[in-house]
Amino acid sequence: MKNLVVISVVLLCLLPAAFCQDAATRSNTGTEQPGPPLTYEQLAKSAKIYFRDTTEFPMTQKMTYSVTDNSGHVRKVTHLVLDYVFNGYRPGTKTASGNARANISFWAVMRGAKMLKASMNSTLWTMIAGGTPYGEASVYKFEAQAESGGDRLITARLNRSKPCTQLTMQKNPQVYFPDDACGALEYQLHNTLSFQKFVFDADGLPALVTIEPFGKSTLRRYHVEIEFQKVLLAGDNQPFLAPRQVTAKLETNKGSLEITSVYEAKDASSHPVSN
Repeated sequence: MKNLVVISVVLLCLLPAAFCQDAATRSNTGTEQPGPPLTYEQLAKSAKIYFRDTTEFPMTQKMTYSVTDNSGHVRKVTHLVLDYVFNGYRPGTKTASGNARANISFWAVMRGAKMLKASMNSTLWTMIAGGTPYGEASVYKFEAQAESGGDRLITARLNRSKPCTQLTMQKNPQVYFPDDACGALEYQLHNTLSFQKFVFDADGLPALVTIEPFGKSTLRRYHVEIEFQKVLLAGDNQPFLAPRQVTAKLETNKGSLEITSVYEAKDASSHPVSN
């Protein structure tokens, strides 16, 4: 017997971004130094273009949940394919939403559909990445650096102005999501200021958590990476960003687990476009 299970996510923007940019500095000779390759205002302006409300964009989410022991041996791998509707970032209301559907057995429903809940991790991090550039100006310190190489990427870093408290994971342990996603943020942008990648590393570690399959354990590292893809809706001449791949890796004293979701467009009238 199969049941159609639907999980909807409406997320308040948990990670307000900040801008703490100093005025232009001058050398001892009085010569003005070159400005940064990116300002926070430019980052926010680009976010308004690419991280916006998309109304509806149907995708397929292919989630892989894997567990590795301390010896590096993979102990468990679970796959789940979901119908995912990406609803966009909605910065005007500081909310974001998306929903996923999967045909799973009645017994899986009775067990709490653990893997379906784990797949929400990818959705929440996607919304965090899109909502960050719209927050208060006192939370983060902003810096930007032009990378060397053929891609000519620009890296924008947002570091917390105040130290993070110790990480806890009590509200959503089955989603593997911290109660306060506090840590260092990084965006990688093309020289056209379109976003390529988002990286998050949690502070407040090590921390004692209780998560499957390790039970009570010490979380040593929490790392997230998101790769974006530009998507063009039918009748819209301005692309927006949807997730291409979201990976969260949690490393504990008993082993590590990784949740990876790969997203593909379903509607032929809506399609990814090149950067």
